[in-house]
Amino acid sequence: MGAIFKLEHANIMTYITSRADSPPRVVRQHLNEFLEALSYQVNRYLISERGNAFWLDDIANVAREAARRLHESPASVREQTIVPPSTLGRVLEGLREEFSSFPLYALAVGSGPALKIAARELASEQMRGQLLVLIPESNISERNFEVLDPLPAFSKALHAAPDWPGFLFWTQSGASAFVKLEDLDEILHALRDARYGARSRRPGTPSDFDNTLREWSTPRGRNYRRILHLSDLHFGTEEAIENQAILDSELSEIVQRVDRVVITGDLFDTPNKNYATLFGNFKQNITRLSGGREPIVIPGNHDQRMIGVFGENYKHVAMIGSQKIVVDDQCKMIFICFNSSEKGSFARGRITKSQFRQLGGEYRTLTASRPELKEYLPIALVHHHPFSFEVQAETLVQKALKAFGFGDEAFLVLTNAEDLHHWCMDWNVKTILHGHKHKARYVEREVKRDSHSARLTAIGCGSSLGAEGSPVSYNLLEWEPASQRWVASFFESINGGAFRETVAAVSP
Repeated sequence: MGAIFKLEHANIMTYITSRADSPPRVVRQHLNEFLEALSYQVNRYLISERGNAFWLDDIANVAREAARRLHESPASVREQTIVPPSTLGRVLEGLREEFSSFPLYALAVGSGPALKIAARELASEQMRGQLLVLIPESNISERNFEVLDPLPAFSKALHAAPDWPGFLFWTQSGASAFVKLEDLDEILHALRDARYGARSRRPGTPSDFDNTLREWSTPRGRNYRRILHLSDLHFGTEEAIENQAILDSELSEIVQRVDRVVITGDLFDTPNKNYATLFGNFKQNITRLSGGREPIVIPGNHDQRMIGVFGENYKHVAMIGSQKIVVDDQCKMIFICFNSSEKGSFARGRITKSQFRQLGGEYRTLTASRPELKEYLPIALVHHHPFSFEVQAETLVQKALKAFGFGDEAFLVLTNAEDLHHWCMDWNVKTILHGHKHKARYVEREVKRDSHSARLTAIGCGSSLGAEGSPVSYNLLEWEPASQRWVASFFESINGGAFRETVAAVSP
């Protein structure tokens, strides 16, 4: 049995094949497209085993009923671009009953004709209704792919991106394993044994599938380099005091599983000795958890100006130390640290020409003296976002500006962002990590200079101590050198709740 669907609908497909997972947020347009495809083109999108064609008619009827429920949602819900989880759960209840009855699932991820052929052959395999194969129509390889609230099974498939093409297998109990395409025959042999109880000479049970997948669940031969990205701590605020305990608890485990920790500014809320001391203690704790490896830290506008806006005060930034270029031989990365708040006005940022020249000179000297550094991954750290964007008005300042017809971007922008783009192009730096807007964000943009162009990846972190009522946030970034891929996960805790992965993004 098989189901073909658009890549944008993958998380919806994963949800309706699971009884245990809570509904995610989805884009309304994607949900409409998904229901329309199953309602009126079911023969194109579903593959049934021989003798089971009636299943297609059942799915079409249930999909039309789901579309009716969505259309009859309250007007306040219909106007939203994102379908709330509660609405999604109600709309897809019937489809979930139909699709979540299989003991075993397989999701094809990656690209290439060999994967498509293998997926269709697997879907046609006579497993007596025990296997459902999910087959995306399009490929992830040609563009950045981002998913809201990725469900555990789909998240695991995304995090296996460097091993694509292949299949993620999972069961209702949560057992799962990613298998490279080249290893498909081997696991199928093991699953057939489980299906027919070859090992125990009895009929197979769902737990036999679980045992087989657990044997395959250990990652094989991956060489990830992991970064924990924090930002906008704002020590000295009431939110920082209330939220530090839950962040510290989370980091006590996470820090030991990453290669390096970076913090992209707004370490404290305003230049103040006591606030700088609070951050210093936090930094020492991360250093201890990292086995003596200090986090790489850059300043933000709040670290240098009163409440991030007025005057200039570098005394407390000097207390935490100044880093310009950090070479990490363990994870083979070079971190280039910009101070985008050195000259900007109010909360705006600006990188001076002298800073560009100084960092360029130091970077060239390093790579000339150590030729092996040309093989390291260079990453630029900057507090202000390199690509402008608006966010939903949530803070008092944002709401006041909106009341007068203004967005906050004009007051927060990096005024010479294009100069940063060009500097990165010149030195072949393709990744920029930033903070500032308290909003996690993954963006890939094509930038141009004269007849040359380059693709830059900018990854922003939210507020790691929940400033101004935002979620407590951190990013986990995985880089795999062989495939040249980023896999970025954004995690949030709201009102003291457990951290959950709210966005997963895979680079081309």
